[in-house]
Amino acid sequence: MKRLIINSDDFGMTEGVTLGTIATYLDKGLSSTTCMMNMPYAGYALHEAAKHPGLGVGIHLVLTMGKPILGQVNSLTDEQGFFRKKDEYYEGSTTADHEELYQEWKAQIEKFIQIAGKLPTHIDSHHHMHGQPEHQAVSLRLAEEYGLRLRQETLFDGRYDFVRCEFGYYGDDVTVESLIALLDACDDEVMELMVHTAFVDELLCEVSTYALPRMKEMAVLRGKKFQNYLAEKGIQLINYGDL
Repeated sequence: MKRLIINSDDFGMTEGVTLGTIATYLDKGLSSTTCMMNMPYAGYALHEAAKHPGLGVGIHLVLTMGKPILGQVNSLTDEQGFFRKKDEYYEGSTTADHEELYQEWKAQIEKFIQIAGKLPTHIDSHHHMHGQPEHQAVSLRLAEEYGLRLRQETLFDGRYDFVRCEFGYYGDDVTVESLIALLDACDDEVMELMVHTAFVDELLCEVSTYALPRMKEMAVLRGKKFQNYLAEKGIQLINYGDL
């Protein structure tokens, strides 16, 4: 591997997530992040990111957390107006209307552009909803409309050279040894690594079951051992805007 995109998801979810992501970027532990535009700290996150032009900022499309930008959307929301849970999509007990999904995700992209004053570097999504087979047509429609790349674990967008996303750095037991072993096993010329970084705050503990491990992920990425590994292997950190 010669070039690596380390992308921290959930930018703007909470203040702690936002600050942890920026701190990890400043310590050269990541190169990219993706912002959740329906979250309370989205605007704050994009304004903070603007202070660091080398940080690639994409959009983290949301279908399974919080409320839609457009308000009540029949096929996407429950009786209280919240997005339906991810398990309902994984289990097939609910289906998003494609046009309603397109309009909501488009509204999220437009809000990003309005605040940031520019396009996101790329598209991914919370809980990998954009890559679900039943949502790929909508994802491709938006990616083509805005001229953006999509995060892909397996190829479904043939417009660009395939950049595989590795999801293996996740969980309660992340260590620098497990991360190095994961990267050593990859033979991609260019690859994305999904990470989650945060200073854990009260709001994060309230809204996410994945809280404390974000601190572990962040400590590994910022640590000297991982930094030395990148240097020894000659791995260049890039973002989607560099492709």
